[in-house]
Amino acid sequence: MVKKLLFFVLLLLLFIIAGAYWYADSSRPKYTGEASLPGLSDGTEAYFDKYGIPHIYADNEVDAYRTLGYLHAQDRLWQMEVVRRIAPGRLSEIFGSKLLKTDKLFRGLGIHQYSIQTLATFEAEGDPVIKAAAQAYIEGVNTFLKDGPTPIEFTLLGIEKTPFTLIDVYNTMGYMSFSFAAAQKTEPLVTRILNDLGEEYINDLDVDINIESATMRSYPTDTLMEEMAILIDEVLKDLPASPFIGSNSWVIGPEKTESGKVILANDPHIAFSQPAVWYEAHIETEETSFYGYYLAGYPFAIMGHNRQYATGLTMFENDDIDLYLEKVNPENANQYLFEEEVRDFKVRRENIVVKDTANVEMEIRHTHHGPVVNEALGLDPNMPPVSLFWVYTQKPGEILEVTYGFSHLSDFDDARNNVAKIHAPGLNVMYGDINNNYARWSSAHLMKRAPQVNSKLILDGTSKETEMLGYYDFNYNPKSENAPWGFAYSANNQSDTTNGVVVPGYYLPEDRARRIKQLLSAGKKWNVEDTKSMMLDITSNNSPEVARSIVQAVDPKLVNSENEENALSILSSWEGSFELEAVAPVIYNKMVYKIQEALFVNKIGEKGFDAYMKTHLMKRSFQPLFANDSSVWWDDPTTQEVETRSQVITSAFTEGILELENQLGSDMSDWQWSKVHTLEHGHVLGSVDLLRKYFNVGPFPVPGNNEVINNYIYRWTADGAYKTTAGPSTRRIVDFADVEGNSWSILPTGNSGNIFSPHYSDQAEMFVRGEFRRQLMNKQEIVDQSEGVLILKP
Repeated sequence: MVKKLLFFVLLLLLFIIAGAYWYADSSRPKYTGEASLPGLSDGTEAYFDKYGIPHIYADNEVDAYRTLGYLHAQDRLWQMEVVRRIAPGRLSEIFGSKLLKTDKLFRGLGIHQYSIQTLATFEAEGDPVIKAAAQAYIEGVNTFLKDGPTPIEFTLLGIEKTPFTLIDVYNTMGYMSFSFAAAQKTEPLVTRILNDLGEEYINDLDVDINIESATMRSYPTDTLMEEMAILIDEVLKDLPASPFIGSNSWVIGPEKTESGKVILANDPHIAFSQPAVWYEAHIETEETSFYGYYLAGYPFAIMGHNRQYATGLTMFENDDIDLYLEKVNPENANQYLFEEEVRDFKVRRENIVVKDTANVEMEIRHTHHGPVVNEALGLDPNMPPVSLFWVYTQKPGEILEVTYGFSHLSDFDDARNNVAKIHAPGLNVMYGDINNNYARWSSAHLMKRAPQVNSKLILDGTSKETEMLGYYDFNYNPKSENAPWGFAYSANNQSDTTNGVVVPGYYLPEDRARRIKQLLSAGKKWNVEDTKSMMLDITSNNSPEVARSIVQAVDPKLVNSENEENALSILSSWEGSFELEAVAPVIYNKMVYKIQEALFVNKIGEKGFDAYMKTHLMKRSFQPLFANDSSVWWDDPTTQEVETRSQVITSAFTEGILELENQLGSDMSDWQWSKVHTLEHGHVLGSVDLLRKYFNVGPFPVPGNNEVINNYIYRWTADGAYKTTAGPSTRRIVDFADVEGNSWSILPTGNSGNIFSPHYSDQAEMFVRGEFRRQLMNKQEIVDQSEGVLILKP
């Protein structure tokens, strides 16, 4: 009896194992063999290299994009599904009430309505060649959706597969455009500091506003300011797909390279997630040759290269959002006041479907500035209305035309003209070509504001004095073309003015830009190996300066322990390298947090401090603030005495060392950066403990920090654990001395988002080790190295 029972148990286990193997095998992407793809005019071939990157060969461009859509879907259908739901506010349908706040915000922004209008214009007036390519891509996606295996995420969450349309394409770009915006987190906070504390406090932060010329009226309570900043950050933090953060890029001119040809380097900084944001694919037809980086569900490469030119991207960080405090007509709550005029709110009603609970109704009011965001953010209904003016939704866009154009440029002038069409979001487009041209163009339709308007504040919505006046011509945008110093670069730093126009924005500190300029200005001749090393640089010029200003301020009479003495010595001699085994970065980051905590909590509260620590303003301000002996921020208004810089920094230093001893032990040699600075690529389902090890990738200890070239971004927190949230979404190098043989890339995890694919995470360890892989373009080499070819037939 026992033997029979054991036999049946073993038999059951074998059936389970066999079933699991069959399910996994039938669910993984198909990289070899044949597949049917209706709509093709002729057969296409897709060779997959050892990292699962498809190299598509087709007789014509429409067939190539249809094939791309099919292949993109078999690797990334789940990611496509998630991304297309963000802008129209439809995440709650599949994830439940956890993402209701996110849906409310995006419904409030009106991206979906803008997408509908833009698509209607494109369908009526768009280039038929671009229409055919985009539609072929969508049809390729839908063919796989209909005929291919269902990704496991759909099965686990019980999601029905529905066809994709071009509206999904526009919504994808709308979401990506909003993820650039920093104004919505910063302007409420700056306004609160100015109102509650006064202009002397603003003057000691790195924020460019003209206090004397400000047009202001009585602003709302600090509660509104604080809640707006916090709630927007919470919504963006919970997004299940990667938003854009920052970036590095540089193009080295021919006079500074060993080969006498241009080298382009680029690593856009985007929030880490699994799957990673980019899908790499290479297309060859008679009309098109392009190796590109594609967003989920988007038909055209956002950046890439061919044998003639290459493009890269960084975030411009210009301020293209204004927030307005509106005034409701006291006699009619359906109206608002502008000057002496009474105007009706326009009202849009939304119905949000929420999984496993009742639908949620929303009523979104609009002024002439844009949507009122109070309900979208869940603010107290008694608070004054705040509306949002955003360039992206205020102007007609040509985003499909622009992105198609990036893979079809004819020459340098054509590239510049294509960049000029981008109205939003603000981007720095980097360019290099085989003819030894190189450039950086800052793209955006820049807002004209009146001199008295402070774009860093919430503006008075009742006054015509704060109205936007129009847009500058593209000639006013910052740019660098074939510069005499031999290179172009961008690291989200503020660009030089053009024609006297200073572009307001939420720029990042100069740390990375300063380091890039320092390295490229050296008298050496550059090659690809040098460029790889530079992309992995983990040295900050600014951090040692901050560290020494801290050491200088600590009162030596109050240094009471060996660890405190050693910490001061380590910070004094530190050269700014964020190596895995280094101790200095651990001490430095603890001090940066503790000093700011001492400065801000007693003036703007815990919530206000938490909101401030998540802004670019904080990153730009702490270095000058720490060195400013006379800043008003040093004094604690809750005490009788007047505190000094030395007192505050000494106290923060003492507390910080004690906290590190509690966290990492009393032996300072154990305080290594690798123990507190880690990276884990999180999948949506990885938040479930049971599924984490299957869907997430990592964790890995990583070097670098927020503002070195090898940029692993984290938030400062009280617990001293610096979990990396964003960083290089790819590291790529294009060498015009040998495009086919010496161009390189790496992705953070893999080219596939299918958990059963061998390319789900096959680049993850290479990425953290700082390794690269070649980008193949030579057909014979591709065929020779291919691990499979998929033949697609009509």
